[in-house]
Formats: sequence, structure tokens, C-alpha cells
Amino acid sequence: MPLPLKEFVHQVLLENGRAPLIYQALIRAWRTTADKYPERARWRRKSTFRGLVWEEVVRELAEIGISDADFQIVEHRDTASFIMEDAVLFRVKHADLTLSTTNYPTSEASSFDKHEVDLYGYIGLQRVELCYVLNEFETDVIWVGISARANGKHLWKIELSDSGIMAEPETLPLESAPETDPASLAKLKPIETEPQKEEKKK
Repeated sequence: MPLPLKEFVHQVLLENGRAPLIYQALIRAWRTTADKYPERARWRRKSTFRGLVWEEVVRELAEIGISDADFQIVEHRDTASFIMEDAVLFRVKHADLTLSTTNYPTSEASSFDKHEVDLYGYIGLQRVELCYVLNEFETDVIWVGISARANGKHLWKIELSDSGIMAEPETLPLESAPETDPASLAKLKPIETEPQKEEKKK
């Protein structure tokens, strides 16, 4: 089972315009669910609403497969995942600002990012997560993207938007300062001898 490769997953998301379609599906699902349950702020278990969002997101994403033969929904046990290009498998997760997800500690949940193990009867698929992050009041989605992890460690992320894949901010390499002779930075005042001091006084 290979580690998920960012460049490869990036290319798969570009095929058939999948990136904006996935983003739009998730945002539609969130808004639909939020509109249906305005009283959700009173609920004691936040996971209740997240489960309803998940149902709506999966329904919306399944629609993509109608016009994209290489985008398939795979139902297994009591959940569902999606496979793109017979190469990348992803599942839908709510995540925090660090892109960490909260999983019930099933054997599948703990094995998802252990890439030496194949899951769901598929061999050699790269596994990633489609994550959405909410604001602090959980009233709106502030980030949507693909996240990759290995053995609990974050590997990389790809941010999605309404127009496709968001460009990552460019970081310029630090320019090395030119080497400077310490003597040119500060000049020490010459030490005056006693005769010189006397001469100054005169």
C-alpha cells in the first residue's frame, strides 16, 4: 500500500473538473443540512449534526459519479468512501484547525492512515480524507480540502475552492546576508595616553 502522493492526488482532482465539483457538493450539503436544522445549537451532542452533514455530503458526492465514470461510491459496513481513477480512495470527515479528525476507535479508523495495510478489499489505493473545518461557533465552513496522514502524522493538504484547487502561498527562501567584516560595523575609540589628554586640555 503506497503512501499518498500529493502531486498524484492533485492531478486526479484536476481530471474532469473534480476539485470544484467536490467543493461545491460539500458546501451545498452543509447549507442544506444547516437550513433543515436551525435548532441544532440546542443539541447536546455535536456529533448528531455532523452525522446528518455526512449523510448529505455523501448523497451530493454520489451525484458526481453519474457523469464521471471514474468517480465511484463504495459502501462498506456502515459507512461509505469514494474512489477516483481506481487509484485514490477518500472518506469524508469533519476536522479541527489542525486537520485532525475525531474517530471512534474502531480497527478501521485506526488503520486508515496505516498505509502498509490495505482496507475494504482494495489493494494499492492511496487513502486520503476529504475534510471540512468549521468556524469556532460551528455556523459556517471555513476550509475544505484533501488531507493526507500516515500513522497519525500529518503529511500534506490540498485546499479546494469553488474554482478548483487553491494555490499555496509561495514562500521565498531567506536571503543570506552578505558577510561583513566586524571591524566595519563599529569602530572603537582609540585609547588616549596621558600626554594626549593633557594636550587636549590646553
